[in-house]
Amino acid sequence: MSLKRSLKSIKKSIVHKDKPFMTIRTLYTHLSELSNQQILDYYNVHNIKELESHIEHIKKILKKQIENYEEELERLSSCFCLDSRGDFKYLYSTKKEAEQQAKYTLKSKRIKLLVYACPYHCGWHLSRT
Repeated sequence: MSLKRSLKSIKKSIVHKDKPFMTIRTLYTHLSELSNQQILDYYNVHNIKELESHIEHIKKILKKQIENYEEELERLSSCFCLDSRGDFKYLYSTKKEAEQQAKYTLKSKRIKLLVYACPYHCGWHLSRT
């Protein structure tokens, strides 16, 4: 029984140490093929502790730059819709909010926009007719 517990703790330790690498490979697909050492080299750090420290530093910077940090992260990670120029579409959290923007755009710029549901079920988008 103690061997089984000890193996579980070793497995948990290995998974914990590899988690930052897995996260980086998932979020930054251009780094997905790199080895752990190559990721350390990419970020110019020497070990996992320095990498975790670097990640926390980046999170702090993002939190300072974005008032609604958690909300923005949720939006960014759930909608990948692109406009005709290849830029990410703005995501409205409610249909009412999207309709208000469409009315404003019609009045101010005389451009008629349609409101439609995001295909990823994240919110609402606008499209030219």
